[in-house]
Amino acid sequence: NAVTLATSQQRQNKRVRVEGEVLRPGDYLLPAQSSIADALAAAGGLTPAAFVFGTDFTRESVRMSQQENYERALRNLETEIALATSTQRITSADEAAAQAGRSAATARLIERLRAIKPTGRVVLQMPPDGRELPKLMLEDGDRLLVPSVPSSVGVFGSVFNAGSYLREDGRSLADYLRLAGGPTRGADAGSTFVLRANGTVVSNLQESGWGSGMRSSFERLPTLPGDTL
Repeated sequence: NAVTLATSQQRQNKRVRVEGEVLRPGDYLLPAQSSIADALAAAGGLTPAAFVFGTDFTRESVRMSQQENYERALRNLETEIALATSTQRITSADEAAAQAGRSAATARLIERLRAIKPTGRVVLQMPPDGRELPKLMLEDGDRLLVPSVPSSVGVFGSVFNAGSYLREDGRSLADYLRLAGGPTRGADAGSTFVLRANGTVVSNLQESGWGSGMRSSFERLPTLPGDTL
C-alpha cells in the first residue's frame, strides 16, 4: 500500500549528483536519510571559490509538480483568451483581419510558453555570505551545483543597452541601471525586479506597494554577485 511504499522509499539509498566548486564532483550513492551536508562531505567539501549563496539545487519530484502546475496555468490562459475572443463583435473586414492577426500572435506566444520547461529548482533560503546550506534531507535523483562567484551583474529588458556589467562592491541597482542607459520610454519602470543568484526575487512593487514608477528604496538596494535586473 501507499504507506509501505513511502516507508520503503525512505529506506532506499539516494543517488545524487554534486557538481561545481567541490573537491570531487560526481555521482554518489548515499545512505537513506542523508542530507545536503552529507552529499557535500562525500564530494570532499567546498573549494575556496565556492559561491554557496548561488547553489542550484534541483529535485525531480519538484520538477514534476512545477510542470503540472505550469501546464494547468497555460490551459487556464488559453481558456481565458478563447473566451475573450469569442465575445468580441466584429463589424468590418479590417476588424476581422486585426482579430486574425491577434489570434495568430497569441498562438505563437502560447507555443513559446509551452516550450519552456520547469527545472525543479528548490530555492535555498540563506544569507548572501553564508557558507552552510540548509539542513535538507535528500531524495533520489537530487542534483547539487555549487557555482563560483560571478563577476557580473546583468541588466535586461526595456533599457537602452542591455547586457552584463562588471560588478563592483558598493554599487547599487540604480548604478547598474544607469550603466545600461536607464529605462526606455516604453519601459514599465514600476515593475522592475532583480533576480538573485539563489533564485529569490526582489521587485520594485514589494518596495512601493502597487504604485507606479521606481522607488528610491528599491534603487538603493546593494547588488549581489550574479544579480539580474
